Amino acid sequence: MRPRALVAASATTTVVVAAGVLWLTGGLRAADTPATVRAGQEVDQHLFRTRLVGAHVTTVPKTKFAAARRLLVINAWVVNPTRETTGTMAGADDDVFAHGIFLYWNTRNGPRPTLKDAQGIAGDTLFRSLQPRLPTYVAVQYELSATTMVPDHIKVALAAYRRTAAGVLDPRGYWGYQPRRYTTRVERDPFTHRSGRVTRIIPVLVANVTLPVKR
Repeated sequence: MRPRALVAASATTTVVVAAGVLWLTGGLRAADTPATVRAGQEVDQHLFRTRLVGAHVTTVPKTKFAAARRLLVINAWVVNPTRETTGTMAGADDDVFAHGIFLYWNTRNGPRPTLKDAQGIAGDTLFRSLQPRLPTYVAVQYELSATTMVPDHIKVALAAYRRTAAGVLDPRGYWGYQPRRYTTRVERDPFTHRSGRVTRIIPVLVANVTLPVKR
């Protein structure tokens, strides 16, 4: 099993939001501070080349099967520079695009947005794969609670990835977060209800991007 991701908070009132379980482990050291990048500028995450271009708040209307939902959507142009198909979002693995985005959130604005999905968009077609070397427009979707207030600008961090030459079960190798450091703690498995020590990665964050939010 690969180590899971863990992201540090940058201040006591701010948490960095990612897919999966997060822990607060103290502030970033000066050497760990990501570069400040303007919206629309390309960031090389190694597994992805990313241009975050904007964010907006929208409402998904009520349907027969689901209640109306309010979403914060982050839009990006993404290129997968590898020779392998990757994903926008699937399961708990780190090597999908949405799991390399971390949203800084001030708790004074209400409950944290919850990452729900990330989809590629081509006309009327939605999909969750990133083909090799094909620029793809992606919408990363966070669900908002009724009391959450989204500020006029949001700050997003992007994680760096690295390729491991070979895995225990996969001789082809695999992609995962580039680790800044590791931490180990006892966690309880929600399915087996057994507790054990789990090692998680605190990834390197390569860039901070501030995005205006359209209404």
